[in-house]
Amino acid sequence: MKNIGIILTAAAFICSSGFLNKDKDGNYSVDTSGIEQKANDAAAAANAQIDDATKQAEAYSAKAIEKIKTEASKIKVSKEEIITDLAKPMDDIKTKIAAMDPVKLTAYISQFSSVLGETQTKVSEYTQQVKDLKFTEKFGAKAKELKTKLGTYTNQLSGLKEQAGLYMNTLKGFGLDPAALGIDLSAYGL
Repeated sequence: MKNIGIILTAAAFICSSGFLNKDKDGNYSVDTSGIEQKANDAAAAANAQIDDATKQAEAYSAKAIEKIKTEASKIKVSKEEIITDLAKPMDDIKTKIAAMDPVKLTAYISQFSSVLGETQTKVSEYTQQVKDLKFTEKFGAKAKELKTKLGTYTNQLSGLKEQAGLYMNTLKGFGLDPAALGIDLSAYGL
């Protein structure tokens, strides 16, 4: 019974839609030429709506990014705070980061850029000083001191990269591209 109802509904649709034509001999034929045009028109209208929505979303996104940049610039994060965080357990850092909003994350990551740069410079300087030691100095107190400082800064750089990576991933979790916010830590592998 249901099948008959469906068939009758389909037949009524075909008859009323103008797709069923009666020729001179009394035979019926189905004209589908209008279907293709209507489908193309509907697709074009849908694409136009998608384009409009995309442009509108891009505009809102640009405004949101500018607002985040402006608000993040108002937050002061000290280099000492970032260095101090290196001594804290990673679980504490993860908890701290999880409680941050995109504005605060952006402020911290911006400061990481500066601290990473300074630390990388110190690593490079101490590496060069160790390389420049004469053979007779390589086993003395000066070499030991330089290697200790180099090790300290190398470990600090590694910890900074790890923490910066956590901040970056959390920011990306909000759907934000750090590059769009003017943050580029690619020189440090992030």
